[in-house]
Amino acid sequence: MHRSFLLPLLGCLAVGGLLVALVVLPGLGSGGSRSDAGDSGAKTSDSVVKREATPPAIAEASVKPADLRPAETGSTVGRETPLTKAEEAAESRPSKLGGETPTASWPYFGRLPQRTHYLGGPIEDLDPPFEVLWHINTHALIEFPPAISGGVAYLVNKYGNVYAVRLSDSKVLWRRIVRKRLHGAPIDVTGPAYHDGRVFVAEIGGALIALDAKTGRVAWKRDLEAHLESSPLIVGKTLYIGTDSNQVLAIDIRDGHRIWEYVDHASIKASPSYHDGRIYVGNYQAGMLALNAKTGKPVWRTNTSTQAPFGRGGFYSSPAIAFGHVYAARDDGTVFAFNRKTGKIEWSFATGGPVYGSPAVAQVPGTPPTVYIGSENGILYALHARTGKDRWHRDVGGPIPGTASVIGNTVFSSSFKTRQSVGYDVHTHKRDFTLHSAGYSPVVSDGHRLYVAGYYTFYGLEEVPGTK
Repeated sequence: MHRSFLLPLLGCLAVGGLLVALVVLPGLGSGGSRSDAGDSGAKTSDSVVKREATPPAIAEASVKPADLRPAETGSTVGRETPLTKAEEAAESRPSKLGGETPTASWPYFGRLPQRTHYLGGPIEDLDPPFEVLWHINTHALIEFPPAISGGVAYLVNKYGNVYAVRLSDSKVLWRRIVRKRLHGAPIDVTGPAYHDGRVFVAEIGGALIALDAKTGRVAWKRDLEAHLESSPLIVGKTLYIGTDSNQVLAIDIRDGHRIWEYVDHASIKASPSYHDGRIYVGNYQAGMLALNAKTGKPVWRTNTSTQAPFGRGGFYSSPAIAFGHVYAARDDGTVFAFNRKTGKIEWSFATGGPVYGSPAVAQVPGTPPTVYIGSENGILYALHARTGKDRWHRDVGGPIPGTASVIGNTVFSSSFKTRQSVGYDVHTHKRDFTLHSAGYSPVVSDGHRLYVAGYYTFYGLEEVPGTK
């Protein structure tokens, strides 16, 4: 998981009203909207968009090396046979929840329970170039992309202020303002989650809150009495979340009562992922865990510090599950592929720089299964998901603080140094998208449009007319 207050100093950037420019493929035109007042939406056909006020300086605390303690390595509770090729192919597809395959909504960080950060269908043609249709300003850092469902985006900024934005016209349907004076320590550093008419937010101080998605009113609130940097995941009627008190918790979404608690030996800063009855999550002392989703009992645990390539990094990165593997990166820059059933390390790859984001995993038609992940050394990597081989990589021009996403035929990333969100065609590996607004995990989609969570401005983009 990337964390705004744990990353290195990103630089002092003066607040101002500079012009924002949307750059698409040369010669294909651009579009935009006028600057909005407050948090109301703005829509126009103007060809120039005003740049969001440049982000202020971000003072970051240094991350101390983890104090590693012994843990079981690749140990398995119970005995399971290896995956067959048919099983491996089957689990590269989304899990069915309640008899329904997830649609083109993006209800939480990672989109699917496997947190693959991939939308291949059903979608309209969502390949560049794009133009800005509208944008709204939340006046504070947006660390995670919104939860999207039913034509509405539920957006949370660092001060815990929540906005319900209608995606067709950017109208703010409701807002929940937690802090009016936008300064001081952050209140929320996690991604929101939507499920069954409710929006769930986890605050850094330990509050887990369920809001009515139609009104923004609080349905229930529970104090988990823990520091929260882990984004909630919802499967069925259960919400899963990690805490800095070494816990993985299963919470009933109907009333907030605790179903089970697993206590590990290290903080859980990463967000849990789910596949086929199991919860997968990394801890901050180099361990990767698989738990029974119904009981919380451990299935396997792998301590990556006690076997090649060794190292002392912790997992901020949330696992992505696909192709029979669990993919995640330690913050020392090492990417791992674990056998999903046994926890065995199948391959590892050193990026050469710290990694605070999570992997995006996709097999876009015409490409092999690929893990896309960015590093603080400024390189966006495309690794072969089965072998870990570097298929291709691109220098985005500055440190990559967050998580890539793959939508259609494009992989998207961002850097605060360049103040840009960028996209690369996964077939040609050429850059085909640039928006002069950077974010941590900036780009999501509902299958109709592209949405970009910039530093504190949220954009709606659509295809440039007449270019397809």
